[in-house]
Amino acid sequence: MKLSEWARQQGVSYQTAWRWVKDGKMPVPVRQAPSGTWLVTEPAPAVSATSGRVVAYCRVSSTDQKADLERQAARVVAGANGLGLAVAEVVTE
Repeated sequence: MKLSEWARQQGVSYQTAWRWVKDGKMPVPVRQAPSGTWLVTEPAPAVSATSGRVVAYCRVSSTDQKADLERQAARVVAGANGLGLAVAEVVTE
């Protein structure tokens, strides 16, 4: 799937996803096609006893910690994906 589609599904902006690619912080495998398009390879979903929707909630105490918020969101999404959970939405404050 295209990086832009993946970002939309994860609830993050394309620019944030692109920054994660550049910084090597993508929580899922990504590769660049010969055309230059970035493609995300989503791992196969694990069978889970839980049902419903997975939402990642991240917050920081002050506006000067905004950079920490993006790193926190990346870690939470990566952790959920590592457990076989597809994050439907990322909520940040």
